[in-house]
Amino acid sequence: MSDLQLGGMTLNLLFEMRVPGDCVMSPDGKRAAFVVWEHIPGEQKRRGRIWLVDIASGDARPFIHGKNSEYGPCWSPDSKQLAFITTADGDKEKPQIHLISVEAGEARQLCKMPNGVSNLSWSPDGFRLAFLSLEGEEPKTDPKVITSRRHRRLWMVRLEHHIPEPIIPTGFSVWEYTWSPDSTTLALYYAPGPDETDWYRGQIGVVAADGGAIRQITHLTWQARALAWSPDSKQIAYVSGRWSDPGRGSGDIFTVSLVDGQTRNLTPGIASNPTWCCWLPDGVHLLYTACKDVTHQIGMLDSRDGTITLLDKDFVMQWDQPSLSTAQDVQRFVAIHSTSTTPPDFWCGELVGEQSIQWRKISRLNPIIEETVSAIATERIHYESVDGWRIDGLFLPPLMREDGKLPPLYVDVHGGPSGAECDYWDSSSQIMAAQGFAIFRPNMRGSWGHGTAFADAVLGDMGGKDFQDILNGVEYLVQQGNVDGERVGIGGWSNGGFLTAWAVTQTNRFKAAMMGAGISDWFNMHAQTNIADADILLLGTTPLEHPEVYHKHSPITYASRVVTPTLILHGEDDPAVPVAQAYAFYRALRERNVPIELVVYPREGHGVGERDHFRDVMERLLGWLKRYL
Repeated sequence: MSDLQLGGMTLNLLFEMRVPGDCVMSPDGKRAAFVVWEHIPGEQKRRGRIWLVDIASGDARPFIHGKNSEYGPCWSPDSKQLAFITTADGDKEKPQIHLISVEAGEARQLCKMPNGVSNLSWSPDGFRLAFLSLEGEEPKTDPKVITSRRHRRLWMVRLEHHIPEPIIPTGFSVWEYTWSPDSTTLALYYAPGPDETDWYRGQIGVVAADGGAIRQITHLTWQARALAWSPDSKQIAYVSGRWSDPGRGSGDIFTVSLVDGQTRNLTPGIASNPTWCCWLPDGVHLLYTACKDVTHQIGMLDSRDGTITLLDKDFVMQWDQPSLSTAQDVQRFVAIHSTSTTPPDFWCGELVGEQSIQWRKISRLNPIIEETVSAIATERIHYESVDGWRIDGLFLPPLMREDGKLPPLYVDVHGGPSGAECDYWDSSSQIMAAQGFAIFRPNMRGSWGHGTAFADAVLGDMGGKDFQDILNGVEYLVQQGNVDGERVGIGGWSNGGFLTAWAVTQTNRFKAAMMGAGISDWFNMHAQTNIADADILLLGTTPLEHPEVYHKHSPITYASRVVTPTLILHGEDDPAVPVAQAYAFYRALRERNVPIELVVYPREGHGVGERDHFRDVMERLLGWLKRYL
């Protein structure tokens, strides 16, 4: 396929698009450091560069000029230095901590860890940097021995000493941590087990900054993230819920007291899904972000009585995990913002009184796209589904229509199921709309945006009412006269891939399908995945206790019904949904003579990251839909 047009835009131009990454406000609120990911000609993957922006002038520029990706910027408390992660001597080296003065000087490596580092955090007193690092030797691949993975251990390094020191004993994996304001203690979300799936059984604990035993302070049955110390170091706030994917989450805001161990839910019954929070200096109020319907909100929460003041009801931040990076006084902060017609950039917000936020754009990463692309605005829709529940979604009409014809519809189902479609810039949808397709992105139950009850409604009902929510959305668009009801396709990745496989086994409504990294057989999923706790959570049981449940919810059980032409795309090295899921569904449909094609991408995991692979995904999907719709 030749270049794909989006107004004046080609797919090649999309590959030249700069993508924003980490965004960190300096403690004094005068600067921000952020990471810009961009393709380098001749390379398959994007490379990260740290930029600096002066908040007052809005002057944004690349700051460090190394040969490898730079990421994870972390400000010193005096706002004079940046710590960051990069490799010193080529991509074969492990990533290490580097320091640089923001005024002048060369970057220098602070210490060296044999397995590299991640998750930097500067102590508030400025004397130490904490980080995570894998334990033990990298396992050999010949022969491949299946055993427990390596723990993610918490370390620190004193700036004047340069020798790494362990903070916690061996035998624990830390997923997230944060310093207390007085620099004496760290709070962490951790698990005894080393595997990815152990994240589902984590707890919150505290440990002395000089090292020692972890003291568990919670008895969680759900997962937690976004830990935040109160200014007096006596409470920890966090977000907790039941989530399908390690490291991602949205739920209620809780606090736990280090004085008496009392845990409180500050947001019971909230109609949105908070994702991040931080304390204000008064020690009473928390600033938080949340998913709401198909947008994001920023609010102020009173920890005494749960009173909420919304500061911004409609400001879309990054993907479905909105968050802010604040100055020390929490009066100024930075975030990534986009709309359906403008690509993402970095924005600075300031609190105006106690009721609102004043926003200002502080970068312009993609001026060519802004000025040459005829981007199409999404329409925010909602409709009634089973049980009378309100379902939200996004509808993107095509750029142009065939004369006198309604456009074909592609239903793009998001992953998770924990997650949400939000009204941000979506390059893939814009490409497809430019090719004449209407796009529907539903937030079926299981999604974030309507509180924890809505998000939890999918548990034990995978492929049930969530699937009905999708079908009702299609019928709504057909009845509104927006699309051709005889030309409807469906696709998605991960949970979207599962629901696609499920859809073609349950109905003939769809004339074409794309199953991306999807689950077809829950039995083998449990046996092979690196997150076996996920299917136990989603199905509400184990395959040994109730095998009939795994059988009932597996698309392959009903594969004999399929007539829909199905394209299957999968990464060969996918640890979460192993590629055997794709081979099994492919074999079942091929033996029924269903039009079927399986494409497996070498070196790719749960999705595709290489430039040529992404191009192939887009061109192959468009070709499939044009052929059958």
